[in-house]
Amino acid sequence: MRSIIKLLIIPSSLILMTSAIFSSCKKTKPAEALIYVLDKDSKPVSGAKVVLRNDSVTSPNTGAQANIYREALTDLAGQALFSFELEAVLFVEVSKGALYEKDYIRLEQSKQVDKTIILE
Repeated sequence: MRSIIKLLIIPSSLILMTSAIFSSCKKTKPAEALIYVLDKDSKPVSGAKVVLRNDSVTSPNTGAQANIYREALTDLAGQALFSFELEAVLFVEVSKGALYEKDYIRLEQSKQVDKTIILE
């Protein structure tokens, strides 16, 4: 009976230790934002300027200012991809010619968040 218990305990212990080791080594991935820009007919808009930014946020504890400003042009599919190290809530501003739209996006760590903007 004791040998059966030992046969069950040893493999179970090894599995638990292995899973604990591998789960603690989990690395976080960047927070990504994929912005789709479409026209009023739902067709992709290439060459649109996409800006992701925050308001100038100042830490009440340290006084440090967190300024985020990223800019890109959409590709032929009307997409612009951004990558950030940390989560954030950012303003999205899209313009092409006289057309301009704004919105916001909430980025999540290790995830890609998609946002569609319709330029009208």
